[in-house]
Amino acid sequence: MIIGHSVSDGDGVILAIDEPVAVMLQRTQTQLRGLSYLSITHPEDVARNLSHIAALKPNGNSARIKKRYIGGEGDIITLEVQVSRLDNGKSGHLMGTLSSVQTLADRMSSGDDMPYRLWRRAKDLLGIIRARDAVLGADLFADHAWTTLLIVYVAEAESRIASVDMVADTLRLSRSTLNRWVRVLQAKSLLEPLDADLDALQLTQTGIASVERLLANQAAMKVS
Repeated sequence: MIIGHSVSDGDGVILAIDEPVAVMLQRTQTQLRGLSYLSITHPEDVARNLSHIAALKPNGNSARIKKRYIGGEGDIITLEVQVSRLDNGKSGHLMGTLSSVQTLADRMSSGDDMPYRLWRRAKDLLGIIRARDAVLGADLFADHAWTTLLIVYVAEAESRIASVDMVADTLRLSRSTLNRWVRVLQAKSLLEPLDADLDALQLTQTGIASVERLLANQAAMKVS
């Protein structure tokens, strides 16, 4: 859900910000104006954030960044930012649209049983895949991309980190082979850029929606 917008100069110093965003960040608009966005970004997300911003072309495509902020009361606040660089012939401006992020774990605890049923279906599919590989041999099958998405989906639903080594071990793949599949999934906008600090794989919002659509379709086929 979109919370509001921000305008920064070309270096990321905040010039204007909507009040709902300021409230979410546990500050006032006056407190935020004049601050660099880096000063309120979680330290572990700064390097990745800088790389995304540096890659923006003036008046070009926007970037979608899921990042953590340090709130005015010390809380860690995760938001999604759609940011563009606009060039006015001088230093330009960064235009951001900030949205809330609801994790799979949040949705599972919300009282809606649909996320729970999709998580249960993903767990069942992984169980079938493991049993199949144990009986017939994993070398007969090559659905590494889909299984990777399922593993990451289940980990996120359970508030666990899906590290590259964990996923590679589960798939019985070398790290280099898994990284090739990860790059393919990133190119399809299904996985976020790798978090080097956590060595963690995360689904994009597109990835979550795609996995859940397939899980829902498979569940419906099973019922019918």
